Amino acid sequence: MQSREASGAPSGAPDQATAEALATQQQAPSEQAKQKKPFVEQTLDQLSEMAALSLSVKQRYTGQVKLAGKTAKAEWQLTARSLTIAAALVVCFGAGMILLWCSILLLLGYLLFQLTSSILITAAALLLLQFGLLFWCWRSLGHVLSQVGFSHTWQQIRRLFFASEEEDKDAD
Repeated sequence: MQSREASGAPSGAPDQATAEALATQQQAPSEQAKQKKPFVEQTLDQLSEMAALSLSVKQRYTGQVKLAGKTAKAEWQLTARSLTIAAALVVCFGAGMILLWCSILLLLGYLLFQLTSSILITAAALLLLQFGLLFWCWRSLGHVLSQVGFSHTWQQIRRLFFASEEEDKDAD
């Protein structure tokens, strides 16, 4: 390798060691300035950082509360819709189904009695059909009514207010 003098490079250009020394000298005053700050200034700096962090926590907490409110509103709308559908199903079950089903049972009863000439078999078959339809209506009504509630809102509220208790339980 050639040296700087032999290569003809200008003598005023700093080499690598000089560049590192300059960088170290520039960093040293900033570290010394931090160390030279009085205790009161350091304390004020730390307090201002803590205030900024608490503001950030407050903003996030407010965001979570707003999100829980939106969830509650959406669940309220779903509940209202589900209750409306449930009421419509009850009306249909009470009025329309009775008329329609009675006419179907009358027709099936007449046809079954003509085929078997047995009142016992006809009555048993019609009762079985009646119970089958009632079971189907009951299950449909149960499914619609299962949509009523605020389970997601309740979960979010519990996470917001009882998060530290749940974390303590998880730690054990």
